[in-house]
Amino acid sequence: MSKLAEMLELDELRLLEPDYASLVNNGEPGVLICEAEPVENGARLLIDEEESPLLFAVKNGDEWCGTSWLFRSPTSGELALFEAADGDIYQEDREDVEDACRAYYADVIQKVIPPAGDDLTTDRIAKVRDLLHEMWGSSISGIALDACAGSGIGSLLLSEMGAHPIAYDNDPELLALGLSSGRLSPERMICIDARIASAYLPDAAYGVGIMFGQIYGYTKDIWRPIIEELAGITENTLITVATEEEAHWVKEWAKGVGKTLEIMENERDPIYDRWVCFG
Repeated sequence: MSKLAEMLELDELRLLEPDYASLVNNGEPGVLICEAEPVENGARLLIDEEESPLLFAVKNGDEWCGTSWLFRSPTSGELALFEAADGDIYQEDREDVEDACRAYYADVIQKVIPPAGDDLTTDRIAKVRDLLHEMWGSSISGIALDACAGSGIGSLLLSEMGAHPIAYDNDPELLALGLSSGRLSPERMICIDARIASAYLPDAAYGVGIMFGQIYGYTKDIWRPIIEELAGITENTLITVATEEEAHWVKEWAKGVGKTLEIMENERDPIYDRWVCFG
């Protein structure tokens, strides 16, 4: 039983959105769910502590199917269906619902995506830990974003330091590896396009991008919005890259969204995290 189903007191619940990325600007699930025939007590609505609607589920034959309202407003058709079914209302904290929704789609990834092979060197985690401690100390708190997280080295260390990380990447195989290795938590991981991260994620106290790149001249148009998004929604930002040229690009792009980053050479790792942009 998923946590979302448990919140609605259901044995099973299938969300119509196929993946987490589809939760933003996708009206199709609202159309599909309205095709269900209303039956008495056949609809359930999940609201947050401020009574904002977050999730809508209806009974369609023998199955309960649902759609997320985390990032969109209910349609008039959905509200009419809920009223016609004389539905029940349930209430949970929004943060708990967001965690449950992320866990639902993490479970989908674990079930259908084979993990990538682990390519971390034996001393890589220790080197990155030492770098983060130098920059921010050994103890931090608040939400921390792990951009282009891969298999979750950043999330592992941010959590270890006391923060509440949310990891995001568009590579489901690497995310599957992070889940299987325990570096990523199902409740704190999403598979999205990092170029539009702010559509899914809150502003955060900290943000890391561990080993961005490599950034080439012909991939700058891809990496620039990724860096702009991370720098724009995090108070303290740290990005590592392999070359000094890449570091200067990162600094320039962050400046475009009002974030001033400094550049430091990191002698701990001459390959992966040689240059550090922080601020």
